[in-house]
Amino acid sequence: MNLYEYLSEGVKHFTLIDPDKSVDYLRIARYALEAGTDGILVGGSLGITASQMEKVVKDIKSIANVPVVLFPGSLSQLTDAADGVLFLSVLNSLDPYFIIGAQVHGAVLIAKHYPRLEVISTAYVIVGDGGAAGFVSMSKPIPYTRPDIAAAYALAAGYIGFKALYLEAGSGAPQPVPPDMVRAVRKAFPRVLIVGGGIRSGEAARGVAREGPNVIVTGTLAEESPEKLGEIVRAIKQR
Repeated sequence: MNLYEYLSEGVKHFTLIDPDKSVDYLRIARYALEAGTDGILVGGSLGITASQMEKVVKDIKSIANVPVVLFPGSLSQLTDAADGVLFLSVLNSLDPYFIIGAQVHGAVLIAKHYPRLEVISTAYVIVGDGGAAGFVSMSKPIPYTRPDIAAAYALAAGYIGFKALYLEAGSGAPQPVPPDMVRAVRKAFPRVLIVGGGIRSGEAARGVAREGPNVIVTGTLAEESPEKLGEIVRAIKQR
């Protein structure tokens, strides 16, 4: 089974590890694996070098029995040590570089140096607060109160041909993507739907999971309170 098929089945939990924030990333990975996470995303918005990314991915792969996937915030965050890469285009960025410019450079790098990576074209749509990703990518986040706008972006992503869509509330967001927004996007986008940002409790995770996304991501919680990951994973599985 390839990575895309794996992501397409059921509702899964992925743990996001940002090496720039998490010095003790293996401790977080162990907590996540013990909690039953279905995969690990590695990446961040700032301050990660290519050599650092490769080391982190290899270290996590040495203990992981689940896919380790790149979630790159820049061109330096590519390595074929991972199982795949979310090839992100920030659809609601105000800067063309984050919509297509970085992707042109990244495509050449992957084709030349990392051909073994499974590439999953991913529409990245930032909502609510947006966090560091929204700020760095110069995005105009979609308000939590406008699921119709999020659904319009989802329709566009589907017509363009993206294989996945990532609804992102941002690192440390005050609240997760609202269930009604997830529901609207799920209806408009029948492919892999990933939702992340602001999920800090089992109740919040369950509310999102009931709307049928394929992957729910927790990052800040994993950094600050990795012992709570079990609660999140159980809520998703028992929805």
